[in-house]
Amino acid sequence: MSDHLTEEEQLENLKRLWKEYGSTVIVSVVVATGGYFGWNFWQDQQQAKAEAASDFYEQLVTTAGEGNATDEAHRATISHLAEQVKDTDKDSAYAAQAALYAAQAAVTGEDLETAKGQLNWVLENSDSPALQEIARLRLARVLASEGSYDDALSLVANQPATGFAAEQAEVRGDILRQNGDNAAALTAYQSAIEKVGTEQQQRRVVLQMKIDNLKLANSAEEPSA
Repeated sequence: MSDHLTEEEQLENLKRLWKEYGSTVIVSVVVATGGYFGWNFWQDQQQAKAEAASDFYEQLVTTAGEGNATDEAHRATISHLAEQVKDTDKDSAYAAQAALYAAQAAVTGEDLETAKGQLNWVLENSDSPALQEIARLRLARVLASEGSYDDALSLVANQPATGFAAEQAEVRGDILRQNGDNAAALTAYQSAIEKVGTEQQQRRVVLQMKIDNLKLANSAEEPSA
């Protein structure tokens, strides 16, 4: 009899506990299960976005390599594919690289406004210091080609991203030379060649040619004794 009463008491205790805490247990289970499936769904979505962006980017690279960027229809295709990549996954490296491709095609077609828009998009949306630096240097060249020398120089005035010191100094030299400041351009080129790695022989040759040409130009400008 005592055993039977004990079982009844245990059953009553279980009923009471369920009444008091059952809803909390159910909510906890639902939240945990929902979180698990929600996380998996989010991961699946991210994977699908990455794969779609990769596919569009591959099409863009293939298109860019096969056509002629001086052709308006070809540039339009590159621009369309770049927008597809950006719209699909704007936070991916594919998106920034696609914008750089579109900017390059636009420059070839002398559509500088589109080029500036694509390069500014990289600066505003990419979290890659290297890709941002590439966009910044290219934008500086575009601005210089328009005659906006002060704006161009402001983009190459600060500390560059790691690995871009020589390239930044060279771009600064090119802009200064375009603006007629040969002395400052020469200083920038000399700074660039000092920063170029020993394995980059071709870069060193090009920079040395720029330095030699400026020295000749400066000598020709000096009045004879």
